Order: sequence, then C-alpha cells, then structure tokens
Amino acid sequence: MKKLIFPIAVLLAAVSCNDRAPVVRDTIPYVKQLAVDTAGTFSLVRHYRTDGTKGSIALIGEPEECMLLSRAFLTTDKVDNIDGKAAPDRLPDFAGETFIVLMDDYNAPYLRLVSTSRDTLREVAVRNAVMALDTVAYSDASDRSSRLRKGGAKVFVLASSLLSGYGRFDIDTLFKMAGREAVILSSEEALVKSAVKYGVRHAAVWAPAQAGEAYLPYATDGIDLTVVTPEGADIRTAFRNLLRQYRQRKPNTVLDAVLLDSFTADMDELTAEVEHIHRQITEEDMSFDSMLAVGFRFLEPTSCLTEACYRLLREKNLFTHNIAYPSARYFQTEESMDGDYVPVEVSLDYLVKRFGGMNDSAEPREDNYIYVPDYD
Repeated sequence: MKKLIFPIAVLLAAVSCNDRAPVVRDTIPYVKQLAVDTAGTFSLVRHYRTDGTKGSIALIGEPEECMLLSRAFLTTDKVDNIDGKAAPDRLPDFAGETFIVLMDDYNAPYLRLVSTSRDTLREVAVRNAVMALDTVAYSDASDRSSRLRKGGAKVFVLASSLLSGYGRFDIDTLFKMAGREAVILSSEEALVKSAVKYGVRHAAVWAPAQAGEAYLPYATDGIDLTVVTPEGADIRTAFRNLLRQYRQRKPNTVLDAVLLDSFTADMDELTAEVEHIHRQITEEDMSFDSMLAVGFRFLEPTSCLTEACYRLLREKNLFTHNIAYPSARYFQTEESMDGDYVPVEVSLDYLVKRFGGMNDSAEPREDNYIYVPDYD
C-alpha cells in the first residue's frame, strides 16, 4: 500500500488526456479500492498492453448509440487499407478488427445518473472499461455456469459524452496507477478533432447541458465552444432556437459549425433548414444567414468517431492487418444474482428484433456477426 501513495499523489495532482487541458481533482473511492486489490481487477489492468495488434475495439455506451456506431464501424469504407489514402477500396476500413459492443442497458439513461449522482456515473465508466478489458462474459446473467470468453479491449471508444465527461478521468487514473496508458477515444474528442481539421473557430455544441463538462477540457484547442441545449417541436424548430440562443450569448459572432452531440439527429432535415435560411425569405432568415459562416457545417459523432479511430489505430500501429471483414460480438449489461451487473452476449436475431427499424441500409449483416475467439 505504501508503494501506491506517491504515484497516487502525483496522479491526483494533475492528469492530462491526449491533447486535452490538465484536469485537477480527486479520483473516486472505487478506483482507489481497485488499486489496493492488486491480485484482482488491478492485476488485469496491469497486464493491459498496446504494444501489439491483438485485442478488440470496445464500443461502450447506451444501447442505441452503440448499435448505430457499431454499424458504421463495420461498414465504413473511406480509405485504402494499404496506404491509408482517402480512396474506398471495397473493403471496410476496419478490416480484420473485432469489435466488442457493450450496450449498457443496466445503467442507461446516463442523464438520469447525472441528475442523481455524478460519482455513480464516474464509477459506471470505470466498471464498463474494466468489463471491456476483461475476457469474462455470460450467456445468462442469472446463471454463473453460463460463463463465456471474449476478447479483451485494446482500444476503448466511449460513445457517450456523459460517460466520458464524468468518468474518463477516473479510467485514465486507474490505468496510470497500474503504469499503463489506456488508448481511449470519446465522441466529444472526435467531434472537436474534426472541427480542428476543418479550421473551425466558433462552434455551438448541441448537447444536454449536463454534457458541457465533457467539452470544457478542449478549451485550449483554439476553438470557442458554446454548449447550447435548444428545445423545439421538431428538429428544424430546435435548430432555429439554437441559433437564437447562440446569438444572445455570442452576439456578432459568425458560427462556423454546430457539433451534434447525438447519434440520431436527422442530418437531411438540418441541411434542408440551412438551405431554407440561405434563401432569406423572412427577416429572421436574413439575420440567421448573416450568422452562418461561408462553409458552415454540421459535425456528427458517428463519422467523426470512425475517422478518428482509424487515424488513432494507424498512428499507434494497432491494426491487425488481416484481410477479412470486421466482426463484432454484442453484449448488454444485465443484473446478476449478486445484484451487480455483468455483460451478457446477445444474438443477431435479438439485435435485428430490437434495432431492426434503425436505418435499414446499415442493418447488421450476417457476415459481420462472426464469432472470433481472442483470449489474449
């Protein structure tokens, strides 16, 4: 225990994540408990490694966003798999990769957790990361004998900005205590990285007010980010309300982009509303049009995450380099006999019945759902 005192003191003084501004705060008791249990979960974290290509890409978050994101990862083909150039090659960009899709039914919705206990959501983030790292899963939450093996994560993709905003610090802290650097990518990070790529200077983040904490660490990226939470009977009305709120808070500021903290926003409707505003039919249209920069754009998390994850794996040389379709195994968190929650594997039929109505063009294909054992 004495050996942990100095490292913990250093970590709690300041922990920085990738290009984000340093965050100074204490970690949660759960992380400290894990650090003391050196023979249990902490040992699992200590054995985490990213010096090879083995391991899975874990997608972690609420069920709907995880499902939409997994479909994108399995089908996206925007680059040449050999040289990484922007040229589709009829092979998915994540060829050969295995995805562990962790749909957190047990704790969703995260907005509820934020309103009751932020520390609870922070602990959920750590538990889910450890769950993705572990090789243990079940086919039945109430039957311990239904234990399965799954691949451990090499990369953690946090689909929820809430999960990341409140819990990423604690995940980072746990791994740093074990002398490891977790490879983590989050939705808000991917959105901001895309904004930087496009030269965005002023952006409105369309997100729940509670997600504002997730975007605060990116204030040093040279972008003026303003979190706005508009309401409206439909998405077009809500977008106009966003522009009104932004104008009140940032008068005379030209808006370069809107970062959509949502996997389900109707991009066609939003694009149509911008085109309507450009026609300047009413005085308000003229006013809104003057607010929107030439080249104004919407950035949404699905494409931003797939692009950022591809770059991340390429930069860190984490691709498996197998010429094969990417595969996925899907798990949802369910209550166990002990009153805790565990990952339970679900079938393709279950997924189609549950999510079949979501964007038929991205429906899970049977050749995407392949059992690939990976016990390393």
